[in-house]
Amino acid sequence: MKKLKLSIQLTAFLFWVSVLAAMMLFVLPSAGCSAVQEIGTQSQTIDKLSQSSEERFVTIADISEVEEVDEQAEHGIIEQRKIQNSVSEIRQALPRVEDKSPGWMILMERVSIALILIATTFILWQTGIGTLIRRLLYSVTFFIPRRSRRDAEMDLKIADKKDDMTIREVIASKRSSDPAYDAAYKKLKQGD
Repeated sequence: MKKLKLSIQLTAFLFWVSVLAAMMLFVLPSAGCSAVQEIGTQSQTIDKLSQSSEERFVTIADISEVEEVDEQAEHGIIEQRKIQNSVSEIRQALPRVEDKSPGWMILMERVSIALILIATTFILWQTGIGTLIRRLLYSVTFFIPRRSRRDAEMDLKIADKKDDMTIREVIASKRSSDPAYDAAYKKLKQGD
């Protein structure tokens, strides 16, 4: 009963970890890390401020009767138009700029994907769906492990009375192909 309760709690924990990882994977990239969008917004702000300053310089030039002030206002108007031209060039170049994700964002995405995969695999296995998938794959001969097929062939030969294969040959074959089986066989034989 305790194992079942622990398994359910672990499954629920991994479910929420995968939900959190999915949120990190899909929410963080849209959290305002777009440099292209920021450049576009700031260039628009610079353009508006430049136009406003240009209008002020024009007003100052129109109102002023002092030669020096008129001259400085004209220089200010020229500078503001240069700023507006620069902003226009930035906007034209902006479509060629690509966003680059920061290193921490890439790391978070990879960790999120790993957590989602681990949690999904665990949940599938705990609910029994993993066993069902494995049985479905084993229904296709291609997915059956080679050693299992070889063992099944030897067992069929032993069961067939017309075949000369003995149980000793099967044991020798298993011992030569599986080191774990060989070690277990030796331990059990020494125990006798």
